[in-house]
Amino acid sequence: MKQKGGMATAITDGSSSSSSRRRRRRRRRREEINRCAALLHPCPKKQDFRKAYGPHAHIMLGRMPGSHILRKKNPYMATAMITMYIKRGMLAEAREVLEELPTRCVAVWNALIAGYADQRQVLEAFSCFERMQGEALTPDAITFMCILQACGSTGAVHKGQEIHEEIANMGFLAKHIMLGTALVDMYVKCGLLAKAKQVLEELPFRNVVTWNVIITGYAQQDQGHAALNCFEQMQNEGLSPNAVTFTCFSKACGGIGAIDKCWGIHHNLVIKGLMKKDGILGNALVHMYMKCGMLCEAKDIVNKLQIWDIVVWNSLTVVS
Repeated sequence: MKQKGGMATAITDGSSSSSSRRRRRRRRRREEINRCAALLHPCPKKQDFRKAYGPHAHIMLGRMPGSHILRKKNPYMATAMITMYIKRGMLAEAREVLEELPTRCVAVWNALIAGYADQRQVLEAFSCFERMQGEALTPDAITFMCILQACGSTGAVHKGQEIHEEIANMGFLAKHIMLGTALVDMYVKCGLLAKAKQVLEELPFRNVVTWNVIITGYAQQDQGHAALNCFEQMQNEGLSPNAVTFTCFSKACGGIGAIDKCWGIHHNLVIKGLMKKDGILGNALVHMYMKCGMLCEAKDIVNKLQIWDIVVWNSLTVVS
């Protein structure tokens, strides 16, 4: 009995020791990851990166002992590295980090696709999107938002329509309001305002940002009446305009000379207190009144603004 008890104690002690070693390994791994993460923020500019960090730069690049922890054990750190490189315009280095990973997840691909989309390198973004799917990874809402951004920035409407169909088939529009907004934005930037409005009408959910996108599109294309209709429809849905809405809508009103609407916008802004907080909004109102030939009102706004902006003064000087 004693022997059995001793064996049981030995087994228990051995199991406890093994568990303790695993905990120490996990703690060391977390500490190493945290040290690497600390190196990522803040990070110097591209030209100073390797000079400033020396050997630490090579740790990030996976060229020193211990870097396998970052590369193989923590895809979130790899994503952070890719994002760091992208923010500094180092897309080649970001791609290198991704290619060296033994396995890749959707988040890692999303980081690189977003970088290419921001830099308007659309073909590279599309290539990454196709490679990701080729690795049997399913795109998520963020992936599609990045690809739609790439389509809109270069007018790649046919690719955008393919993505639209894929998103609809996956049922994402019923779950992700930001993705619906990105889809509307893509069609607006491609100049297909009618299609953008159709998509907006079919969305199960809309918010102020979604409406702002379509109102901005109409205002930029000098379709003031359409912008006015969207503004009213948005309010009928119980949504309150924000500073971006008023800025875009004021441009639309000035374009069509809708003086009564100009007064309404001005009144709303005074009530909401936005005039005192947003110099851009004040500048938009000045432009609105100027386009309507109401110079006295434009000057009155400039005199009452608490945020003085050189752009506001220049706008008024051009006409005066």
